[in-house]
Amino acid sequence: MAYSLSYRKTKIVATIGPASNDLNKLKELIQAGLNVARLNFSHGSFEDHKTTVEKIRKASDELAAPVGILQDLQGPKIRIMGFEGERVLESGEKLTLANSSSNGDDDKINVDIKDLYKYVKVNQSIFIDDGNIEIKVKSVEGTDINCEVIHGGTLRPRKGVNLPDVDLPVDCMTEKDIKDLEDGAELDFDYIALSFVRSSNDILDLKERLQKLGKSPKIIAKIEKKEAIENIEAIIEVADGIMVARGDLAVEIGQVHLPAVQKRIIKLCNKKGKPVITATQMLESMHSNSRPTRAEITDVANAVLDGSDALMLSGETAFGNYPVRSIQTMHDIVIEVEKQPSIYYQFKQRKKDIFTVPESIAMSAVLCSKQLQSKVIVCLSTTGKTARMISKYRPKAKLIAVTGKADALCKLEVCWGVQTLKIQNYENTEDA
Repeated sequence: MAYSLSYRKTKIVATIGPASNDLNKLKELIQAGLNVARLNFSHGSFEDHKTTVEKIRKASDELAAPVGILQDLQGPKIRIMGFEGERVLESGEKLTLANSSSNGDDDKINVDIKDLYKYVKVNQSIFIDDGNIEIKVKSVEGTDINCEVIHGGTLRPRKGVNLPDVDLPVDCMTEKDIKDLEDGAELDFDYIALSFVRSSNDILDLKERLQKLGKSPKIIAKIEKKEAIENIEAIIEVADGIMVARGDLAVEIGQVHLPAVQKRIIKLCNKKGKPVITATQMLESMHSNSRPTRAEITDVANAVLDGSDALMLSGETAFGNYPVRSIQTMHDIVIEVEKQPSIYYQFKQRKKDIFTVPESIAMSAVLCSKQLQSKVIVCLSTTGKTARMISKYRPKAKLIAVTGKADALCKLEVCWGVQTLKIQNYENTEDA
């Protein structure tokens, strides 16, 4: 029996971690509705990730349910270093950020970036842990950055640090990312997520590296920088998909601007037929609670109504108390929202619309299925390109992509409405 849950259009991406990397737990996640498993290379060793990939593929094979696997590269993320456990920061408290090479003490917190002191200014705000903690620069003495805690909270090791409006001289891909990419080549990931993308050149550079490695995964551009918003159309053009990474993005652009930016990115991706993943804090309270808040239910629903191809769970499934229930909950919300007719394609051609022949055929298939009230569109799609093109037009009928190539099926798992069926390899259409 295949656990494809073919009646759900919007896909679910979930981060795999200590709470979910057991083989039996992975099977439960797939049965609950997992489409794409995300491995966060900001944490864990390569051997840990390799073992997890093997478990995911074993679970996928045993359940006859294709699951895409996404390698999420860390990127030039600044992180807190140099202490263990937790530390509670109180508003008004004095705190010093120090160079990563210095020895941390009670008053100093290390960050893993060299020469940070050169780029900050007095009265500048620095945000930690997706903005949950805010500190302000009061002075710079040598390599030490003396700060005051404006909004306190619980500080933990390896939490991210954001400096909005600071142009740090760092490349999109760090030495760690390059090594992770090269090591990961043997694992044949279906998707690579590139963090802190700033321009289309970042995507083109990654494509060049992958070409040299002889690999062709789909590249997902994570949008979490101001520069990316300024260059968003060019990035969408060259990327295979987009992730609206709302944690860092909200801190970078200001949280009140996030909803409008999210909607704009999704709309642009829909227009270009590029899959778009909405991510971060979708069911945040389910880290420790068995039920989401009403606000989270509405957030998930609105992301579906906006046109997201996929929704992503992070800590909820990586280290939360209810990883399976989190996926089941998201699945249930999506199913209910997909009863709304507004999420399906509305055929209102404008004079300025120009369609290629393949696009015209794809749109015609969706239009015919609507007119004939057919239940299923079966698409013979060797590489998955035709299925992705039909997906762009959001058919209400089930869209089943049929191919003999297992890797092509997994690369379709992030695409809206596409369900997959593997058949024996074929030479021509008649054989298929």
